[in-house]
Amino acid sequence: MLTSLKNRKASSNLCCLIWFSLCVLAGCSPEKAELHPSAGQRHIAGEASYREEEQVLSGFQMIAEYAAKPYATVGTVPPSPERMSRKKKAFLSFDDGPSRQTKPILRILREKGIKATFFVTGKSSPELQSYYKLIVNEGHSLGNHTYSHDYGYIYSSVGAYRTDTEKLNDLLARTAGVRPDIFRFPGGSDNHLSRKAGGRHIMAKIAREMTNIGYQYFDWNVSSTDAAAVTLPKQDILASVQSNSRGKNQIIVLMHDADFKTTTVEALPDAIDWLKKQGYQFETLSKSSFVFRFLHPPG
Repeated sequence: MLTSLKNRKASSNLCCLIWFSLCVLAGCSPEKAELHPSAGQRHIAGEASYREEEQVLSGFQMIAEYAAKPYATVGTVPPSPERMSRKKKAFLSFDDGPSRQTKPILRILREKGIKATFFVTGKSSPELQSYYKLIVNEGHSLGNHTYSHDYGYIYSSVGAYRTDTEKLNDLLARTAGVRPDIFRFPGGSDNHLSRKAGGRHIMAKIAREMTNIGYQYFDWNVSSTDAAAVTLPKQDILASVQSNSRGKNQIIVLMHDADFKTTTVEALPDAIDWLKKQGYQFETLSKSSFVFRFLHPPG
């Protein structure tokens, strides 16, 4: 009787694995195939609008990697990298600043007693340039988001991206006394607009070059979706942070620091409070911190 039960259990587990493989071949969506980890949402930034999509990892790659683990058993859902870490960490990140919203964001972070990472762009205004130093002085991290944020230019060639990045670092060195070694690609490392400027493989080429010269880039695994509209309702932003962070122990949260992102600022205190209640500790991104990437640079 016991042997029969074991056999039925083994058969059931094997069926689960076969079902998943067939599901991948048939093109099941991430919602239907639970073994697909969410790769977050990527944004394509414009001055007044953004677009977000989702990317998922290959199911077959996950099966191969999972089967090689000593804890793997047929029919068991493989833990994501976020789940494997016991300590819950949240890395808040703000793209596209500084802006008129930078000071309100800094005030909220100060009141909540947490630090964040700002992936900034180049600004010509003396007032906005002073915010670079303000961010650093308050204990937050600066990351490079390119000087121009111009897709057509920065993604036209490897040299163009590197030049634009170093132009911003020169500005940050003069105004804030730092040269960031972390950066975020405008649109994320898997954006499609880059192909129009530099071809199908331009992102991989840029990622390889920037990694080789000492930089580390970060995408995100939790999107606030505040880029889905010029001004997204506060409750929608909060709901996105909550739903996209569930089940993950380490999260890099994408938000935006831009003049028109007033509701992002409004949602921020509640988002922080909710994450704290879930047991998250807040840290800043660095080359030694948790990394999440849509595109891994080829060797």
